[in-house]
Amino acid sequence: MVLEYLLSRPKCPEPVLILRAKADVPQAFRSILPVEVLDNIFRFLSKPELLPVLSANRVFNDVATRVLYHTIEELEPVLSIAVLRKLDREPRLQPLVRKLEINWVSSTTIEPTRNLYSLLHRVLTKLKGLTALSVELPRPGSQIWILNGCSFTLRYFSTSMSCDARLAQYLDSQPSLTDLTLRGYHNGINLTPSLFGLFSGAEATDNSFTLLPTSLPRLASLRTVHSGPSIIASVVKGRPIQAASIALFPSTSSESLRVQDYLVTELATRFPHLEALHVVILLSEFTDDSLRKLGPSLALFKSLQYITFMAATDRVASPHEEKAIAKIWHYWCPTLKTIILPRGKVWFSEGPEGQLEWSSLETDD
Repeated sequence: MVLEYLLSRPKCPEPVLILRAKADVPQAFRSILPVEVLDNIFRFLSKPELLPVLSANRVFNDVATRVLYHTIEELEPVLSIAVLRKLDREPRLQPLVRKLEINWVSSTTIEPTRNLYSLLHRVLTKLKGLTALSVELPRPGSQIWILNGCSFTLRYFSTSMSCDARLAQYLDSQPSLTDLTLRGYHNGINLTPSLFGLFSGAEATDNSFTLLPTSLPRLASLRTVHSGPSIIASVVKGRPIQAASIALFPSTSSESLRVQDYLVTELATRFPHLEALHVVILLSEFTDDSLRKLGPSLALFKSLQYITFMAATDRVASPHEEKAIAKIWHYWCPTLKTIILPRGKVWFSEGPEGQLEWSSLETDD
């Protein structure tokens, strides 16, 4: 209501004069809207929409610049280099950056050189207020040295750098980290976790990636892509992780078909109080019968409420078939409330206990 009132007031014949706090700063024209309101408004604008705002007046420029450089993400590699150079040249912009995303992995226009990595390193040492960092680099091996001398404290960190002792040592220095994504190979070698190796610890490793027991005390979310069992165990053990996404790479299609009698059972044994489970299988087909047989494996879960099971199927299941599968799964796991099956439909339970019905939001059911 306050904003509507201010916007509806007739325009002042003369701009409102505001004296700066410091006596040596001259008077400046300022909008009648508080800076905090402008800040909130500008955050709803896209970056292309913010650019004209920069040239409106000094006050708008100050606020829009702060919003524009707060989050730097989803930039083409060439543009990201230009932004890094600007940050390197202009100290006034460096305290504004809170989130930085660098992705040079899929670039066909640049091949990072030592000078480019040095530029990135130099900028990172100047971004003292950074709280979220994503670094995806194409060169095999580790460029962990680009983080040497950085004084920021991260809450979110995602990287494709090798999972080696140097990365572990850096993670030891980030006690406020709550969200971690590891996409790099172990010591630059592709040791992707197999379906069975994840639980058996069968993969050979020199265990160079080892975190201190006191590291990452606030870690709540973990995502891994190429990390083997020893790395996952080192990160997970003794930490309050609430959500995890782990990519598994079955060596054969027949191995992935054993998910119903191995993977789900192993997860339920280790995490009986899991509340949400999302499984995506890409290398094998599942029939309606194999999905029904998954039911008994869910019985070990004591608190599971949401499950997503996405996989290739031999054909598109009818709504009635999927509804029957949802009922079977709920029979074995009564705590289930929402089920998403390969057809992509969301099934949810409704009605009093003992008279539950499973429905979806689509009208053809």
